[in-house]
Amino acid sequence: MKTQSKYLEEINRLLADYLLEIEKSDLKPLSAQVYQVQSKNFVRWINGDFTPGEVKKSKKQAQDKPGK
Repeated sequence: MKTQSKYLEEINRLLADYLLEIEKSDLKPLSAQVYQVQSKNFVRWINGDFTPGEVKKSKKQAQDKPGK
């Protein structure tokens, strides 16, 4: 998916605000990391830079190749 740049600018601003809220929260470090990674991946997806499950597929394909 690719989002128009006029919307993406506002989305990135809101993401930065959200990430600050996570940093200020009393979440445990691992929980905070999950919130951060998932929200960043969502913004990457709407910008066309991320495909869910892509890393998992490439790792599985590498494991399935003979001689590995």
